[in-house]
Amino acid sequence: MGIKHMPVDSGREPEAQVGMAEPLPGPETSPGRWHSVTVSSLPPDTSEGSEVLERSFKELVRYYRHSSVGRRCLGIVHQMNTPLQVLSFQLDLLEQKAQEELDLLAESPLADAEPLVTLNHSRQAKFSQLRQELNRLQGISRSLVLQGVHEDAREKFPLDLNELCRQELDLYQTTPFFKHQVTGEFHFQDSLPLFSGHYIDFSQSFRNLIDNSLEAMAGTERRQLTVVTACRDRRMILRLGDTGVGIPPADLPRIFQPFFTTKQTPGGDRAGLGLFMVRRLLAPYQAEIRVDSDAGGTWVTVSFPVA
Repeated sequence: MGIKHMPVDSGREPEAQVGMAEPLPGPETSPGRWHSVTVSSLPPDTSEGSEVLERSFKELVRYYRHSSVGRRCLGIVHQMNTPLQVLSFQLDLLEQKAQEELDLLAESPLADAEPLVTLNHSRQAKFSQLRQELNRLQGISRSLVLQGVHEDAREKFPLDLNELCRQELDLYQTTPFFKHQVTGEFHFQDSLPLFSGHYIDFSQSFRNLIDNSLEAMAGTERRQLTVVTACRDRRMILRLGDTGVGIPPADLPRIFQPFFTTKQTPGGDRAGLGLFMVRRLLAPYQAEIRVDSDAGGTWVTVSFPVA
């Protein structure tokens, strides 16, 4: 493809123009073809009645940006699969050659072969550590790809609540605060019945609840996160408990309202959409959400019927 070089301003005084200036490359070169609209990038004046709507638009833009980054990250994860497989194959060969070397040393008549055997064992121990980390990376990659497939699906699928929670908790292992400063206590009832739903509805709701718990425990000495799954009377139950600062009683009636938040961050107030979105995402499943809180922590119980 040929490249046309546009003239660059040389800093000289412009020469006198003769007639109309040439149009820039763009839609002006073919008038009458386009349907157009022009808006200002400045936000419109907000009145008291439209303040909530304007905040909604701002949050919509923010979430759109995040979703774009997420899609790009998923593409990167797909690209990582091939080099990870190559690394795994090469590590297999190195482990195989190290074992062959050890077998030859065992048959060697050399009297001073012991230091070489020691070096071989040390090298194989490092290979084992590399294998462990490589397996972990491949597991994260598979989990992210599988999650992306589920979240892009438009139809409902049979879902396993235990498996969904485990997958999401595994991804939180990449969060230093969760991994090193929070104690997890997980009680997953065996043989839970499958239920039909959209993966994104439950994965996003679960993440919102986890994020709330982690933020509530950020400034506390005891940090324990409890996750419980169960099925009682044909109702699926998901319960999360934390040892955070709790929710003041006067604020409890408002926690499901959009943009309501008691958390402060260096950049200002939180969006205050976590519990609001949980309620909206789980509304099609006739879910009931109960919040119990005091100064020592909070429990959130989500229950919904299963067919």
